Amino acid sequence: MISLFRSIKNYCEFSSLFLICVLGFILCADADAKSKKDSTGNVLILGGWLIDAISEERRKNTGIIIGDGKIIAVDSNESNPFVKISRTIELSDTDTVLPGMIDMHAHYNFNLVDVGRVEEVVYNGIIFLANGVTSTWSAGEYYPERVIQQRDLIESGEMIGPRLFPSGPYFGAFRCEYAVKVAEDDCAAWPNDITEQEIRNEVNKWAQQGVISIKIKQASPGEAKILIEQAHKNGMTTTAHLANYLGEYDVNLRDAILMGLDRVEHRITLGVGGERSADMDQMIDLMLSNQVYYDPNIQMYGGIDLRRELGADMIWTDESQYFTPYAQNLLKVRGDPPPESEPPAFKQRLVELKAFYQKGGEDLILVGTDEPVYTSLLPGFAYHRELYAMVYAGIPNMSVIRAATINGARALGVEDELGSIEVGKIADIIIINGDPIEDIKNTRNVKMIIKEGEFYDPMMLLNSAKESIGPKDSEDHAEWELKIRPLRAE
Repeated sequence: MISLFRSIKNYCEFSSLFLICVLGFILCADADAKSKKDSTGNVLILGGWLIDAISEERRKNTGIIIGDGKIIAVDSNESNPFVKISRTIELSDTDTVLPGMIDMHAHYNFNLVDVGRVEEVVYNGIIFLANGVTSTWSAGEYYPERVIQQRDLIESGEMIGPRLFPSGPYFGAFRCEYAVKVAEDDCAAWPNDITEQEIRNEVNKWAQQGVISIKIKQASPGEAKILIEQAHKNGMTTTAHLANYLGEYDVNLRDAILMGLDRVEHRITLGVGGERSADMDQMIDLMLSNQVYYDPNIQMYGGIDLRRELGADMIWTDESQYFTPYAQNLLKVRGDPPPESEPPAFKQRLVELKAFYQKGGEDLILVGTDEPVYTSLLPGFAYHRELYAMVYAGIPNMSVIRAATINGARALGVEDELGSIEVGKIADIIIINGDPIEDIKNTRNVKMIIKEGEFYDPMMLLNSAKESIGPKDSEDHAEWELKIRPLRAE
């Protein structure tokens, strides 16, 4: 278990190297220093191109003004008589300004040797941010307290990372470490005889800690109904990993939608082979009529085969360099894990995503990585693999960008603050080199990240995370292994 003290220790090690401050300058600081918003006045970002995620165009950027962490003007310039400009950032004609991206299925845990999970939110978060992902929703957590601690440290300025939207634990028998819930298996984490009141209390508990959306996995139909109902009473949205297990201990997609499920993860049917079926079309129609969001996680499920097929288009940097030497060796000894989906199931996912888009689901498609779980790859980089995989599946580049930004904000209910470049919204902005409408891989060319008005240099962030993820040695490894906490206190 990683304690808050370890979190602070990691931060001290990190901050002794550097803190990223306004406009990419380095501010040397001690362990007590905090990242602060620019206090020098309003900043004008001028030149290059703009994709605001609202309009369907990439247009000339005539000026974005940010101040006090907010976007205060768009399509403005230095001659604006109503706003005093303290500093101007001039972009090249090859640069593109985009909203900060949102990972709607992030994870902060690893399984290094297939013997237990470890939670790593410090450097994993830094890598997310370096890749232009300014917000993440973690889709089920083994140690939710750890993620909430990190959220609070980031919000207070004591640590650097993306905006964290925690999800709390997995809601369902998946908390029993993959054990399919059966009558004779009394799981301590999510007991077979769990009561309705216990379920409602569990939802309330995490709502009180600022969780705005929960994930259901391996819950019975009756349990799922209670979870969805109670989440909505708390103003929370819901998503689910459905139909993973057949029978009475897993709710199906049709029933979950009719119960009010807000989003669905991974796949729409259990079909294989890439066939378009009547069942698939019916499910898509039901999702569209009920405005249910879809997060396909293409690169995760079948990603190994896709990486072999596409090579450098999927793997363009050495991600192992961010693990400790000890963890690197563990991963090397283990080798590549088997694919999460066999080729026929992966083909089905591609067909389902394209069909969902073609039938009118463009505004309901989300981007989520579902990494890392079993791989030696990292979710910040995986985010760009997901963008590429979605284009590979047949989704237009602009639609993919909207899925990565405004769609995610709407799905979480935070579209008034995030997801697009509009006056009054939080200044979460990334600047890339290249045109992502021409080639989605250009989103990887991150030159600058702005999160709530704070400026970050991506290379500085990445350099700070090298050889940092994972335990340092075998003794340290024991501290990383997590045990799922039971719902009922002993």
